[in-house]
Amino acid sequence: MDVILYLLVAFVILMFMITVHELGHYIAGRVLGFKINEFAIGMGPKIFSKTLKNGQVFSLRCLPLGGFCAFEGEDEENPGPGAFNNQKPWKRLIVLFSGAFMNFISAVIIVIIAFSCFGDYLPYIHDVYVLEGVEQTQENSLLPGDTVLQINGKDILLNVDLSSMIQGAGDEADVLVIRNGEKVLLEGVKKGNYTVTAEDGTTQTHYGWGVSIGYGGNERTRFTFGEALARSVPYCLRTASYVLETLGGLVTGLIGLDQIGGPITTIDITMQVARSGFANILMLVTMISVNLAVFNLLPVPALDGCKMIFVIIEWIRGKPVNRTVEGYIHFIGLLLLFGFVIAVDLLRLFG
Repeated sequence: MDVILYLLVAFVILMFMITVHELGHYIAGRVLGFKINEFAIGMGPKIFSKTLKNGQVFSLRCLPLGGFCAFEGEDEENPGPGAFNNQKPWKRLIVLFSGAFMNFISAVIIVIIAFSCFGDYLPYIHDVYVLEGVEQTQENSLLPGDTVLQINGKDILLNVDLSSMIQGAGDEADVLVIRNGEKVLLEGVKKGNYTVTAEDGTTQTHYGWGVSIGYGGNERTRFTFGEALARSVPYCLRTASYVLETLGGLVTGLIGLDQIGGPITTIDITMQVARSGFANILMLVTMISVNLAVFNLLPVPALDGCKMIFVIIEWIRGKPVNRTVEGYIHFIGLLLLFGFVIAVDLLRLFG
C-alpha cells in the first residue's frame, strides 16, 4: 500500500507542475484574446468534461501523464478569426513563453515557502586540517560544524558551487558562517598546504582552506521571510543555469547519459523524496519546475522554444514557414524526444 500511495503522490506532483505550465499558456492566451477550445488535465480519454459559457471545454483525462491547452487553429494553414496563427507574432511569443515562465514563478513561490518554513541544507565544515605555516585563530579560521553562508559576499545557493567558489576565492577570503546558532563573519580566511591521510595510510598534500565539506548532515538553515524572498529568485536562476550546464555536459560528453533520467526515473526519485517529508518534496518540486521551464524553452522540435523560433522566423520573413512542414518537424521531434527519454530510462535501469 505504501508503494501505491507514494506513486500516487509522485503522479500528483508531476501533474501539478504540468498543469501549472499549461495554465501559463491559458492565462496569457485569455488576456491577449486568443480563442481557446479546451484546457485538459491529463491525456487519453475524458473522464470528466464541462463546457463553459464562452464555449471553452475543461476536461480531466484518464492518463496522468500530461495535459494541454488547445488553441483554435494552432496547426492550421489558414485558420479562422481569433485563431492562434492569426494573432500577431509578439502575442504568440508571449503565449508560448508563458508556460515556462509560470513554471519558474511557481518554483520561486514554492522555494520561498520552503526556505521560510523549513530552511535549506547548506554545506558545513566536517573536518579541519592544519595548514602549514599559516597562523590560525577562531576569528579567521573555519571550525567543524560551521555552516557556510557566503564567500566574499556571494551566497552559497547550490551545494555544488562551494568547491569552485573556494578555488576562485583567492589566497584570503571573508566567509560568513553560522557558528553555534549565530552568524559570524570570518575575515581573511587563508589558504595553505595541508596533508590528508587516507584510510589505507597514504597521504596527499593539497592547497586550500584545509577543510572537508559535509552536505545534508547538519540541521536545516532557517531563513526569515525577507531572507527567503531575497534568496528565492537567485536560487531558481542558479538552478536554471545548472540545468543548462548539465545539458551542455551531455552535448560535450562530460556527462554520460547514465547520469540523467527520464520520466520513470523522475517518478522513482519523486517517490523516494515523498517518503522523506514535506520539506524535501517542496525542494524537489522547485527543482523539477525549473527543469521544466528550461527544458521547454530549448530549441528542440515539439517544444515551446522551437515553436518560438518558427514564430520569430515568420516575423522576420513576413510570412510563415509552411504549416504542414512545421507540423512534420514537430511530430518527428516529438517521436525522437519520446525515444530519447525512454532510452535514457532503460539505460539507467539496465545499463
